[in-house]
Amino acid sequence: DLILGINGEKMLLSKTYDTAVAQGALNTIITTIRSTPPGENIQLTIVRDGTTKDITLTPKPSLDKLGNPTGPQSIGASLAPNYIKSEYVQASSIGDAIAKSTEAVTTLTTQTATSLTGFFASLLSGKGAPAGQSMSGPIGVIRTGADIVSSNDFTAVIMFAAAISINLAVVNSLPLPALDGGQLVFVLAEAVAGRKIDQRVQEEINAAALLFLVIFSFSTAIGDVGSLIGL
Repeated sequence: DLILGINGEKMLLSKTYDTAVAQGALNTIITTIRSTPPGENIQLTIVRDGTTKDITLTPKPSLDKLGNPTGPQSIGASLAPNYIKSEYVQASSIGDAIAKSTEAVTTLTTQTATSLTGFFASLLSGKGAPAGQSMSGPIGVIRTGADIVSSNDFTAVIMFAAAISINLAVVNSLPLPALDGGQLVFVLAEAVAGRKIDQRVQEEINAAALLFLVIFSFSTAIGDVGSLIGL
């Protein structure tokens, strides 16, 4: 099924490489579902087998064996942006090619930085992961890459490779001691203080940050495996 709207609010069709529009529409749907009071209905406008129709659903939380809620409200279906295709954009000159590529990289970098900032801010504030967002480790990335490669869409493969490179660059720029961004923080701190930070203290901070990254990577790997086996 293709969702066109929820509770009378239409979902917009994006014709750009900016995936934030599609993700924003998906987040709107998930947030609306989760915020629906227990027992109340939502109305979806969908396309099924080429026919547009309105359906009414009652969101319900998942229940354990004792009948206790184990999660937020849901409609019992997996939701994802409706990707149609990627298209080549022909540059008219070298200057135009540089301008277009710069715009694309800037957009992807901004999206990645904004998503990571919002994700970690939500986690640290105790609100949990934002609606429609999750973190994937190497297993999830390989799975997504395999799906994209199997589509035989060369443009999508190039965009995926670019997204991975930008993600690594943004993550490496985070102010965590074990990353390049953290080392830059140490350099700036030494410049401000006018003296070097004690080597032992720096090593202990790096070790603690590295432990955090290892635990975080392990947790994302568990989540990836769980999604693969349907947990």
